[in-house]
Amino acid sequence: MSDKTNGDVSAFVQTAEHQGGYVWVLTLVDFAARDVKRSLVSEETYATSAAARDAGLDRLQGMAGDA
Repeated sequence: MSDKTNGDVSAFVQTAEHQGGYVWVLTLVDFAARDVKRSLVSEETYATSAAARDAGLDRLQGMAGDA
């Protein structure tokens, strides 16, 4: 699991098995409010957990650049 933190809000990248492959899961958590703000799951599956995690981290960095 990897994460990016901004105050009490953190974004986590996790992987999960799905249909014989792996997907990334991005979750934005506001710890001050004790609330999960948003979760995103990739539509694409990857052959390995590491590949899914790398793709999720790339997506998270891209989203951070848009902010």
